Amino acid sequence: MIPCQKALSERSDIVKALVAAKAPLHIVAVLESLQFGTPSTQRLGRMTANEWQQLLWWCDNRQLTLLLPATCGPSLPPHVKINILKKTARYSIRFERLKRSLFEIADAFDSVNLDFVLLKGLSHAPAMTPDAVLRAQGDIDLWLPGESIFKAREILKALGYTSVAGSNSRHLGPMARPSSWQWRGDLFDPDMPISIELHYELWSERAEFVKVPQIEEFWARRTARDFDGHKIHVLCDEDMLGFAALHLLLHLLHGDLPLQRAWEIARFLDTHAENDPFWERWRTIHDLELRQLEIPMYYLVSRWFGCRWPLRLRFDVFDLPEKLRFWLGAFSLSPLIREWRPNKREVWLHLALIRHRKDQAKVLLRRLFPLSLPPTGDRVSGRKSFTFVVRRLRFVGSRFIRHLFTLMPTICDGLRLAMSRRL
Repeated sequence: MIPCQKALSERSDIVKALVAAKAPLHIVAVLESLQFGTPSTQRLGRMTANEWQQLLWWCDNRQLTLLLPATCGPSLPPHVKINILKKTARYSIRFERLKRSLFEIADAFDSVNLDFVLLKGLSHAPAMTPDAVLRAQGDIDLWLPGESIFKAREILKALGYTSVAGSNSRHLGPMARPSSWQWRGDLFDPDMPISIELHYELWSERAEFVKVPQIEEFWARRTARDFDGHKIHVLCDEDMLGFAALHLLLHLLHGDLPLQRAWEIARFLDTHAENDPFWERWRTIHDLELRQLEIPMYYLVSRWFGCRWPLRLRFDVFDLPEKLRFWLGAFSLSPLIREWRPNKREVWLHLALIRHRKDQAKVLLRRLFPLSLPPTGDRVSGRKSFTFVVRRLRFVGSRFIRHLFTLMPTICDGLRLAMSRRL
């Protein structure tokens, strides 16, 4: 089973698929309004006050709320417009703080000739999002390969930043300035501390057991952009799109779906669908092995958001490894469906990307029988308040129940894929 010709040559009707999968109304309504081909806001007009409350909560937690006025403004009830305007105003204050912090750090790095690349955030506008404010950026991500990252950490310490969490496989532990701030349930809180992540690599083959070739070459192709009078290096557009696809893939492999980030990729594909020179450059500097990690993400977002994308790339789907084609054909909607019906079908996507059976076994055991628990420290303040610990314990409990109820269906999905490939 592979993605059918019709799915590659026509825009998929994602709304019908979601309705058939019994998606909650607010999820269908949002995704229907975010379509690039045939967007609709009819369902929004039939929603009750309680359903709007569900919709806003869901969008808040997926960084979609600030997009709503641009995608379905006329269909928003007055009380919803006011709600979003207030959130936009609060986040705009935080956004200005983010920029000031970035520029302060950039000036400090420049003073000692320390080069870096800004990832995500401001760098994604306007190519991937019309306005950087719409990203609802959480922190500042900087890439400094090699030993320079330790020099960067010392500079941040001199600026008053301290580590607030453990290190990640791709970056040092997040750093923030000490603060008495406490979580009050407001994702748009302008006073929320700003954390900095110093990346020493863009992908960790050690953690994911998936090799990403040529990714170090992104550094050599970095380009300088002006942000409010500050010259800051960012990834070139071809690499920015590639990194966005890899970042989406990383989230999917860990059972997460950053829908706003996926929408950004879809927007880039849609606005560059007929930009043949761009895609020729992309194909030239990204070899086949790297492109075969990107193409599945482009296929997925085209299915979810009905965006245009180059015909050549659509046919590249048929050149993907067999296991990847089977997964896309069977489970392309699974990351969306897990929003209301838990599943772990991304496990089989991960295994399809891993070459060695020994590494496949490690990942399978890690995902089916997770032993690690989420940290209990506050990510931005580093403190362990009673409220935060209670929230974490509830989270751990809910995750345990989810893992318990998805174990057998996940195994059955794997058997289904294995049987399909033998037919």
